[in-house]
Amino acid sequence: MGKFAELLGIAVRRTGRLIVRVYYPDIKFQGRELLPKGGPVLVCGNHPNSLVDPILLGITAGRPVRFMAKAPLFKTPLLGSIMSALGMIPTYRGSDDAKQVRRNLESLDSSIQFLIDGDAVGIFPEGKSHDAAQLEMVRSGVARISVQAVEQGAANLIVVPVGLNYAHKERFRSAVSVHVGEPIKVKDWLENSEEEGRKAIRALTNEVAKRLKSVIVHLKEPEWEPLLEDFVLLMEFDSQDCSMVIRKQIADAMNYFASKDRPRAEAVAEAIQSHKIEIADCNLTLDSLVLQSQGWGMFVRAVLRIGGGLLGLLPALVGAVFHLVPFFLVRFIASLVTPPGRTAISLYRLLVGMPVYLAWYVACLSLLWWTNLLWPFGAAALVVLPCLGVFALNFWPFVAKGLPNLSAQFLILFKRTKQKSLRENQRSLRKKIVDLKTEFIKQS
Repeated sequence: MGKFAELLGIAVRRTGRLIVRVYYPDIKFQGRELLPKGGPVLVCGNHPNSLVDPILLGITAGRPVRFMAKAPLFKTPLLGSIMSALGMIPTYRGSDDAKQVRRNLESLDSSIQFLIDGDAVGIFPEGKSHDAAQLEMVRSGVARISVQAVEQGAANLIVVPVGLNYAHKERFRSAVSVHVGEPIKVKDWLENSEEEGRKAIRALTNEVAKRLKSVIVHLKEPEWEPLLEDFVLLMEFDSQDCSMVIRKQIADAMNYFASKDRPRAEAVAEAIQSHKIEIADCNLTLDSLVLQSQGWGMFVRAVLRIGGGLLGLLPALVGAVFHLVPFFLVRFIASLVTPPGRTAISLYRLLVGMPVYLAWYVACLSLLWWTNLLWPFGAAALVVLPCLGVFALNFWPFVAKGLPNLSAQFLILFKRTKQKSLRENQRSLRKKIVDLKTEFIKQS
């Protein structure tokens, strides 16, 4: 049974990583070499995307990682068996069952023993998955496990903070940035620390939180989050960096100026809000092409966008029409079982989508076989149509972003004074944001 569980764990781990890489094909790693391939490691990550996060941390580590997960999941049919086969460790939260909280001592002991044995253990110290663009309160479990593991023999234990930053975590074929932070050599840290006992636990917890904040998009004041997206829209058009890198840089700068020069930060925020109201009166948005460029540059970009839209329209329609039934069926079923928020949307779409799309293709192939059209149309159904489906999923967001408000953008071209004023105002706002970011980088 033990051998079977081990083989099942390997199969599930590889399958899960393959599926996640298909769902998020653009995974960028930074600092991955800081995660050792052997020896005791406690991997700590932020938790924005439910059970997808452990898989991504496993991909990043490049080795088996035993994760701690809330106990109720182990009682779920099939999922519980898979989690047990993967060697995951149940944790007991008071919000789930207050009577079971004492059993957390067993979980801590199991984690410590795995670390003593030289394994990698993964933990999400926030204790829950959430949508906020910030790190929630870090629990003391990481520090307690680390200190006890070192005391009991895991002398080489390191704690490694890993930041998971999703461009659009609920969107198929979106991008992810994985940033591995500076590890903490626990024994050395304890020897250099002036604290002992509970104070040492508290200090180590704060250090873990500090290093996690350095590798994720963390806003100290969540109410600034809508403004963060506006900053990204203004910046990413002319920047060579991806939107996730820009978002991280701007979030850090916003935190800095909100505390060091708040009037200046609020003045920029008010200017952006006023500008958005003004362009909305013209049915435009911050990313409208007519505000982003001018002259031949605008003409070339417009031709490319419109030409790309026309060329891709037919294959996108074919891909979309063929997959309408499974697409809406997956969305409907997933919406019924997905908890509130965006933390589990991708997970449930994956869990529902795999069997639904498989059943759809089996049904289509069966129909072709029954009508004696399996060859050559069966090959097209298996190869061409799935590709067109993926193309359609990427095409419609391109159309939505690249061809919005064409009539409004066309009409503003004839209002030269208004167009010039809006464009200059937007250019001025972009310069203010660049100045803030540059000044922050110099100060840090």
